[in-house]
Amino acid sequence: MEYLALYRKYRPTKFSDVVSQESILKILTNSIKEGKISHAYLFSGPRGTGKTTIAKLLAKTVNCLNLNDDLTTCGKCENCLDILNNSSDIIEIDAASNNGVDEIRELKSKINLVPSKLKYKVYIIDEVHMLSISAFNALLKTLEEPPSHVIFILATTEFYKVPATIVSRCQCLSFTRIKTSSIEARLKEIANLEKIPITDEAIHEIAVYSDGGMRDALGMLDKLSSYSLEKITLNDFLSINGLISKTDLDDFIQSILSKNNEEVIQKLNQFDELGYDFSKLIEMLMKETRDLLVNNYILKTEKYNSLDLSNLIICLNETYNMLKEAANRRIIFEVKLLSFMNTSKNTIIPKTVAKNAEVEPLPTDKEKLKNISQEIPKKEEFALPTQKTPGNKNNCEKKYQIDERIKRQRINNTFALASKLLKNIVLTNWKNLNNYLTDLKYGEVAGLLKDCEVGVVSNTNMILVSKYESVIEKVYENYTIVLELLKKIQDNDYVIVLLNETDFQNEVLNYKEHMHDKNYYTYQAEEKPFITYLSLENQPDLCYGNLVQKAIDVFGKEYVQIEEER
Repeated sequence: MEYLALYRKYRPTKFSDVVSQESILKILTNSIKEGKISHAYLFSGPRGTGKTTIAKLLAKTVNCLNLNDDLTTCGKCENCLDILNNSSDIIEIDAASNNGVDEIRELKSKINLVPSKLKYKVYIIDEVHMLSISAFNALLKTLEEPPSHVIFILATTEFYKVPATIVSRCQCLSFTRIKTSSIEARLKEIANLEKIPITDEAIHEIAVYSDGGMRDALGMLDKLSSYSLEKITLNDFLSINGLISKTDLDDFIQSILSKNNEEVIQKLNQFDELGYDFSKLIEMLMKETRDLLVNNYILKTEKYNSLDLSNLIICLNETYNMLKEAANRRIIFEVKLLSFMNTSKNTIIPKTVAKNAEVEPLPTDKEKLKNISQEIPKKEEFALPTQKTPGNKNNCEKKYQIDERIKRQRINNTFALASKLLKNIVLTNWKNLNNYLTDLKYGEVAGLLKDCEVGVVSNTNMILVSKYESVIEKVYENYTIVLELLKKIQDNDYVIVLLNETDFQNEVLNYKEHMHDKNYYTYQAEEKPFITYLSLENQPDLCYGNLVQKAIDVFGKEYVQIEEER
């Protein structure tokens, strides 16, 4: 007897056999009971979630002559037997290989022919998003007003690629990923029927790996049953898929965040020798890092610093995108990790610290600068130049101070009253910056704003994002004139906050964590100015003294010597 793959052998034969998709089944069964069957359906959702299966069940159900009360087909009537023998009235079309206008014209030429035996002629077009624009246009009129004996069922994994003109002519049903627990239960059931010995741990990992697709899960079980004739274990699953265990993942993440360069290189060598797919490895690392980050916020397990975990996820995502075009994936992965470890400020919270113990905080940038300034020799040790006085504005940069408490408050206020509609309006008006690029007064700040992206907008506040710290500093230095220009192009009195890309991503993650907490983001009026500009004449240490500090910080105190000009 010909061997059938498990996903074909155990394909549902009635609606009650379908795992998950309860809302889809309810809509379809109620429409059949009430005789409100649509002329066209559009099934969309991830692969392996039952789109084609339910399409075939719908075709069988609407054509059964002796339908049972629970909407199961009788399997004995003339129509049911004809469908079992691949009825010519159930037409399945693969749009991936039949995507031209000629195929659709041929379909239209036959559509007016009445069914040979069945009540309805059902066209199931799989991966419909693959049709060409010409093919879609040829299908439009027929799809809108087909003959009464025709039902169209379109299926796609990429709903956004289907033209709106097609979508508007169909009853759209969105399929969701199947729950991991539901896939596990189904795998256990089939493993028992097929007498496949497998551990619960391996079943769980198969269900997670399938990412909500039942077909992928059954295909993996099929492959494992051929790989191991004894009891299938988690190691068997990991081996044939080039994956590593959770323990090894945690150890690898520990090595990365502790900046253990030697250990990271050693582990990468091991992964490379074992033939692991680096793209899959990065996916697993991202998922595990994400779980650690969620545990930090929800379970309050602070083994790692949350910001470090967020930055690592961003680094891994960038690496994943780079691997698609990399000549040598190993080298790219290695370089990105080493760069991340040796440029970021990763911190691991010691395991031995008690939960309620006080942990000495890491010094902030301001504290570091203060410590450096304390190490600078006193004024008498240097012969300060007499001609470059602190009050000489030509030799000094414009300085400002930002109130961090007000900045935090302004960010919270923006998220509290954020509006996508207002953001769209701002983005529409943003192009008006081009009109001021050559303006004598606003040209410079217009160019600066062109280097910023609009992050979040409320009725009075705006968060701008820039990947250049120099742009952020320049905008704050020209803050007043920036607000004037925004007033001109937006016709609204906005106040702004600028964030770099990393800080903005962290704010978005924080918002997603607390968006349902009504008390977390609440609007509060600002009490004092956000930016204070310092008087250069009254702050002599802001000018020449900063240059001395910077030189000492860069080159070391022993290499810096200041002499008077002659």
